Amino acid sequence: MKQPFVKEITLKDKIWKYFESCRPWVHRFARVGYLSKGIVYVIIGILALIMSTGKHPNEASSNGALYTIAQQPFGPLLLIVLSIGLSAYAFWQIVKAVFDPECVNHSWKRWFSRLGFLFIAGVYIAMCISSLRILFRARAESSDKTYQTLSAEMLSQPFGQLLIAIGGLVFGIIGIIFLNRAISHRFKRDLKKNEMNQKEWKWSGYIGTFGMAARGIVFMIIAFFLVRTAVLADPEETRGLDGALLELAAQPFGPVLLAIVSLGFVSYGVFMFASARYRRLNSE
Repeated sequence: MKQPFVKEITLKDKIWKYFESCRPWVHRFARVGYLSKGIVYVIIGILALIMSTGKHPNEASSNGALYTIAQQPFGPLLLIVLSIGLSAYAFWQIVKAVFDPECVNHSWKRWFSRLGFLFIAGVYIAMCISSLRILFRARAESSDKTYQTLSAEMLSQPFGQLLIAIGGLVFGIIGIIFLNRAISHRFKRDLKKNEMNQKEWKWSGYIGTFGMAARGIVFMIIAFFLVRTAVLADPEETRGLDGALLELAAQPFGPVLLAIVSLGFVSYGVFMFASARYRRLNSE
């Protein structure tokens, strides 16, 4: 008698089964992550807005936002809670990279999407490390200094200029993707419209469009400086988020442009708050 075919259970299948049993908790963890990301972006936007008035607060970057939180009453406790939230967001990106629970892409492009999720996870893990450094009163380096140090190390390596140029192109592509999502309103597909009232749905489109457009513009500015670093082989040309915003302020009508982008960052943070509540975290 022919034996029925029995599918071999792989390690990934076992992990997925365990993930399915823990899905409610994983989703709660992810929503805490989106909320924490929103807090960081709102603070970055506020710092950049203050910068546009000619004042010089903490740098308008993730490190500056974390340092600002640490200076508030109960700052260390707030920083610990936020670090847990950011680690939750990094964890969710790793889950997306491994299991693709949101079914982002079923084609060959899914591998690029998953690499992107891992990259984002690395960024937020680094942010958690920065928050721990700040917590122990060792202020992290400015974003510009960090990027310039990395650029100098890369330029000293074989093909360093080429790698930095590729990094610039990647930032540029990401910026274009953000602008495309802003114009097309594709980001609204990720929200659970059936759980939102008409006003929430309408305003999520406004703030999401404004916020993603602002992020896209800043990413493209960073890309420009990375490519210029590669061409001139000068690490001092590299700019992080803070440097990109300062460069924007130095242009004609710079303070006005910086204020607009700053409000865009605040809007993106508020959109993350909406995502924490209404984002679709699986394929349903």
